[in-house]
Parts: sequence; structure tokens; C-alpha cells
Amino acid sequence: MKKIFELIKTKKSVHYIIIAIVGLLVSIPLMWLQVRATDDGFLHLLRLIGIDNAINNVSFPFLVQPFFCNDWGYSMTAFYPTIVSYVPYFLGLIVGTFANGIKIFASITIILSGIFMYNLLIEVTKKKNIALVSAIIYMVLPYRFEDIYNRFAIGEFTAFVFMPLVFLGLYNLLNGDGKKHYYIAIGAAGLMLSHTISTVYTALFCIFYILLNFKKFLRKDVILKCIVNAIFILLITAIFWVPMLEFESSAHYAIFEPDVLKTSGKYVADNTIELWQLIKDKGEENGVSFVVGIPFITMLLLGVFVYKKLDDKLKDFYMTGILFGIISIFMCTKFFPWFIMPDFLCTVQYPWRLLGFALFFLTPLCAINVCYLIGCIKKENIRNLTYIIVFIIIAGFTAKELSVYKTDNPNLDMDYEQQTISNPKIHYFSVNRDYMPYDALIKQRDYLLVRTDKTYLLNGEAEIENEYKDGLHLELDIKEAKKGTELELPYLYYPGYAVKLVENSTKSSNQSNTQSDTKSSNQSNAQGGAQTENVQTNNPQISSTQTILETSESENGFVKIVIPEDISEAKIIVDYTGTVLEKTAYIVSGISILLFIGYIIYFRIKSKKKIESTD
Repeated sequence: MKKIFELIKTKKSVHYIIIAIVGLLVSIPLMWLQVRATDDGFLHLLRLIGIDNAINNVSFPFLVQPFFCNDWGYSMTAFYPTIVSYVPYFLGLIVGTFANGIKIFASITIILSGIFMYNLLIEVTKKKNIALVSAIIYMVLPYRFEDIYNRFAIGEFTAFVFMPLVFLGLYNLLNGDGKKHYYIAIGAAGLMLSHTISTVYTALFCIFYILLNFKKFLRKDVILKCIVNAIFILLITAIFWVPMLEFESSAHYAIFEPDVLKTSGKYVADNTIELWQLIKDKGEENGVSFVVGIPFITMLLLGVFVYKKLDDKLKDFYMTGILFGIISIFMCTKFFPWFIMPDFLCTVQYPWRLLGFALFFLTPLCAINVCYLIGCIKKENIRNLTYIIVFIIIAGFTAKELSVYKTDNPNLDMDYEQQTISNPKIHYFSVNRDYMPYDALIKQRDYLLVRTDKTYLLNGEAEIENEYKDGLHLELDIKEAKKGTELELPYLYYPGYAVKLVENSTKSSNQSNTQSDTKSSNQSNAQGGAQTENVQTNNPQISSTQTILETSESENGFVKIVIPEDISEAKIIVDYTGTVLEKTAYIVSGISILLFIGYIIYFRIKSKKKIESTD
């Protein structure tokens, strides 16, 4: 028995196994969880189905999901981070259903969050027992369970994985040897590709942490490493923020409207919590629980007896955790002046999300308190027994918290998934509509209710015939169209639609070429950017002139095109191809990941050689 305890206390690999086992145990409710029964689960399941539709329709870069919103196309991935979209998607492909893919992803985040918290505390305290206790507490926080089993806030519970990495790198850079500074980029990139709100607040706490350690920051090597990390963060995450900013600059979307997304200071203030809710629920049906638990509070209060025993370096970390924890809890309450806060802070929507940050900062302190007090016990057997008792208490409380999540029928997720895949054309009231063009959203109960899946003539004259549509591909013939005629295509407006106007001419080859070249020049000058191309057909008497038409947003939030000249007969072909900027962002991110891996390898080799030369 003594050897077993010694193995548990000293072997890092054993600690990782324990963390994985704990993570799997607290993931058990996922087996019977109905994802669609949670607050946000249906949205995330629908997004994976939409990605599958986009991939099957070869609409790279898959930013617009075909068939959704009455077959008008709807973008969910342009505004939602990449990791929480594609990792569950590929897991779903492997296991056969996207619902199970999402659940496996959730379980992985629990385990990884424990491992990375463990690594953070190893860096800070150099004590494996503290690191293990901290990791276990971090995985079994009741608020974590609410995030998964009640809300299924996939971005938020994924953020718990990457926050420890950010602060591991930052702590190592300012208080350690700086050899693990690149964890800043790994953690921050993971956050940006998981949850935008958590990224914003993590960045603020990091800035605050740097200010508290400003003298340590004002070193040439530290500043240089910070710049390198910042560059890699931006380049690696270009796959997400570049398309999102391009979308934002192209049109007015509902997600950027405070009144729609409920990100005004007043709304945030209205959703604050009372301090007593950290101990007892309000008892609201289907409400969110903010209870942190008596064991957690007790372990935290033990700091009264522990703080004086800590060395100065650990005291600094301890006090920073208390300060950041208090600030986070303060921001959850009505006492915080949300009314006067800048807009970017109010994107939090629900201020109680800061409770997750508070628990992240305070969890290590609980572990430090417990382990330092147990360490004061002289007899080893009693110390080991005390650890067992502590873990039994934590396990009992955790089991009690998990028991409140009722058993649902997970097969209903599979039924919904198969039904949606088989019949992907769903009504816009069946999605969240946060990512619709704002002009379309405000007309959702009038214009959109009666709009058909056809091209509309908004202004001018034209005859529309032989219209054929399949997902994000559309073809139609137009006749007797007048210059300046406006057509509204049956697609919600997002940048990336390519529209070609193809005209056939039956004149002689030479005459056709001459007139086509002249026409091309005139169109280019008149339209300020419309591109024309003279295409020869197999028949020497027939030539085809292809013009790329610019797209814009109609007053109804749909794709609009303007006919550049009088046309007797032509064909319009529409495809979603994405923009050059979007595709470039994907390439930049891919190359940057490879360069970052190379940088880590180079840095580690350089550091190793430096140590060897010193020895």
C-alpha cells in the first residue's frame, strides 16, 4: 500500500491517468444526455449538419451552409470559432453521428482542461500533489457541469481547456526561465478558435497581470517573445477572424446589433446575480445554477491558516489569484457598473459567465491550501488517510451535483439528425437567426414569410425563365433585360457568391471578336470593375461573352445583382466560391501552424544547447 501511495504521489504519468479517469467518470451523464434538450445544443448539432451539407456541396471554404433558412443559405461557421465546429464534426464522422461526436468532444475538453491545469500548477508550485488536486477540483466544478449538461455552451466549456495554457506561458515568461513562453500562443490561439468572449476577458486579465509585473515585463527578451507570440496568434487564427471581419465589413449582421444579441449595458446589468446564489439556487425551473459548493468555499477559506507558510514567490501568485477571483465575482453582481462599460465588455451578455474565470483563478488556491495543511501532518499514514477523506468528500459532492441532470432519450438526437440530413431544407425559425443579415431579420415576420425560393425582379425590366437551383448553385435565363435592372437572388447576403452573366452571339467570328472586345472595354469602364471575357465555342459562328457581376446586399438582406447593359438573351450562373481573402486566410493559417511548430522545435534545441554549453 505504501508503494502505491508513493507511486501516486510521484509519478507524473500516473497523475495523467488519474486525471483521465476522473474526466471519464464525470462524463458519464453524456451517455444519456439529449443534446437538443440543452439551451444551445440544438444550435451546435445543426451547425455540424450544416458543415456536412456545405462539404458535400463542395462550397469551400464552407462558410455558408446550403439549404438552411428556406434554402436561402445561412452562415453559422463564419461567426463561430473553428475548433468547436470542425473537431466535433470530424469526431462525428468517425463515430457515425454528430450528436455522439459532440459528446466525445465535451468529454475530451474535460480531460484536457485537467491536464493543462495540472501543468500550470507544476510550473508555479513545482509540487505534483498540489497540481493533481488542483486538476481534479478544476474538472468537477459545478459551474462546469452547468456549462455542459444544462447549457451545452460548447465555446465556453472549451475555453476552460486553453486558459491554463495562456497563464502557464505568461507565468513562465515573467517568473520562470521563459522556455515555455510559446504556450501563450498555443493557449490564446485555442481560445480565439473556441470562444470569442472568453478570449476577450482572458486578454484583459493577461494585460492586468503584466501591469502587476511590469518591471519583469520591461526586458528586451520578454518583450520580443511577447511580440513573437502575438504575431503567431494572429497568423494561426486568421482562418477565423479574417472571414468574420470581412463579413462584418460587407453588411450589417444581426450578431453585431446590441439590441438583437442583447449585449447592451442595461441587458447585462439585468442578468447579474446575487452573492448568496453562490451558495444556494433560486429554485428557478430550467435556470442556471451558480452554486460553487461548500467544499470549494471551505477549501478556499483554509487560506487563512496557509498564507503565512508560503514562500514569497508563491504568495505573489496566491494574491494575484485572490485579486482576479474577487474582480471576476464582482463583475457577476449588480454592484458592477455595467451601464457605463464599453461595448466590447458587454459582449459577455450574461455577466455570470465571469464565474468561470473566478473559479479558474481560485481553484489553484484551494489545492494549495489543502495540500499545505495536510503536509503539516507528521505521520505519513494519517496524511494519506486525510487525502483519501478529502477526495471522498469531493467525489460525494460531485456525484450529488451530477445527479440533478435528468435522464433523457439520446436517441431523439439521432432521429433529429437523420431527419435533418434527409430533409435539409429547414425554416429560418428553426435556427437561431443571430447570423442573418439584419435587414432580413427585421422582416422575418412579413417579407420572409411570403418570399419564395425564386429570383425576384426588384427594379427595371427583364424576363426570368428556366430557373434551376441546387443548394448554393443557381442557373437562370433572362430575356429582354434593360440596363440597370436589379435582381434579388434567393440567397441571404454573405460575401463570396460568384455571379456570371453569359451571352451568346451568332455573328461572324471576326466581327464577334471585335464587338466583344469593344463591349468588354466599354463594360469595364462603365461598371468600374465588372470583368468580361470573350470565350470561343466549338461553332466558329458562335462566341460567348462572360461577365462577372458584382454582388451587393438588397434592402431585404438578400444577394442583389445589377444588369450592366441592355440584354436580349443571356444566362446567369451563381455559385458560392468564397472570396480570395477568405481562401488566403486558410492558407496563411495552415502555413503559420507549420512555422510555429518549426519555431518551437528551433527554440527548444537552442535552449538545450545553451544549457549544455553552460554546463
